[in-house]
Amino acid sequence: MTMQSLDIEQTTRSRNPYSPGGNRPRRGDDSSTSARMYFVVCLALFTLIGVAKMAMPASDVDDEWAKKGDASGGWGSEHNHPIDPSGGSGSSGVQYSPPKHYSPPSQQTYYPLKIPSNSNKIDAELRNDDLVTALAPLIALPAQPRSEYKMYQDAEKFVPEDILYDTNTAHGKAFDFILNRDKRKLNGDDRHLIQRFVLTLIFYAMGGTDETDPKSYHTSTYGRGGWDSDTVHFLTGLHECHWVKKSLEDHFWGILSIESEIDQRVGVTKCNEDMEVTELRLADLNLVGFLPEEIKWLSTLESLDMQNNHLAGPIPKSLGDLDDLRYLSLDGNNFSGSIPDVFTGLMNLERVYLNFNEFNGAMPTSLCYLRESGILEDLWSDCGGYPITCTCCTVCCDMVAECDEIASQRPGGE
Repeated sequence: MTMQSLDIEQTTRSRNPYSPGGNRPRRGDDSSTSARMYFVVCLALFTLIGVAKMAMPASDVDDEWAKKGDASGGWGSEHNHPIDPSGGSGSSGVQYSPPKHYSPPSQQTYYPLKIPSNSNKIDAELRNDDLVTALAPLIALPAQPRSEYKMYQDAEKFVPEDILYDTNTAHGKAFDFILNRDKRKLNGDDRHLIQRFVLTLIFYAMGGTDETDPKSYHTSTYGRGGWDSDTVHFLTGLHECHWVKKSLEDHFWGILSIESEIDQRVGVTKCNEDMEVTELRLADLNLVGFLPEEIKWLSTLESLDMQNNHLAGPIPKSLGDLDDLRYLSLDGNNFSGSIPDVFTGLMNLERVYLNFNEFNGAMPTSLCYLRESGILEDLWSDCGGYPITCTCCTVCCDMVAECDEIASQRPGGE
């Protein structure tokens, strides 16, 4: 009995956890401890192998994987070309062979964008078309038959573009200058294109010859007289408002003249603030040829002086479209035919000189109306007998040299 109670007592006695043998694992827990030790050793070995592999040069297999990218995605060297595809070593000392479709930068040549060789020709053709589009609607045939325009005047309907390209005509010469030789190189939408073309046309229509033209239009179309481009500085690279020069006659007599400096000049003698021609003086220049209908496109013109030349043919009806015209001097030429009745709307017209020409018929009622209305102050014509009949003229001339003031037209006269 005593032994049994002793055993029970020993079994139920609590162990001191702080004693050397307190709460120590039983012998049956050794297998768990061995497993943990094995795991730690394997992890250390795996880490050691990985570090060693990273330190070693890459193998061919690794090189192939490097080209294709790794398992995380993205572009490998197959797409993102190596820095030195020609065989040079990178930081790892490994030489890479670029893919077959890859061309090394050293073999690729990049050139700056070059303008095609025919681009200048294309630009010239486009500019040509723009100029034709802008100028063709302006073209009008001369009223007087002229040999260089005969094929167009005889046709039932003419094509303006054909005249522009015909350098036998004044229109063709003017267009050729604007298109090919004019240093200003105006385009079809330039606001001064029409003005410059019309002044150039006037130059050629009145027997002008361009001394700088390599095609040599140096022989006047009209046989005698004419002028060259240097006479009044026409056809220069300057704006047409600077196509003006000191009169040759006034240059000598200028010191004796009481006229202003402007009156001593010929060419485009005045422009407004918008660089539009308001005065054109081409007097005493031995001009031959005709006054073109296109004069009307100088719509701001206030003064037109063509006296003492050899201009012929009828005067253009388009003069009636110059609403701002104040002064018109066509005396001392060879103009012929009847004077057109187109002046009714010219309510600013103050002086008109038509004497010493070859006009015939009666003075148009539109000019007499302006005279009777007090708008027109001076009206001269060859009404000293045949061929002009005029009851409203202030001065009548005899077609040669003598002129007389009409008594009935004097201020206060009967």
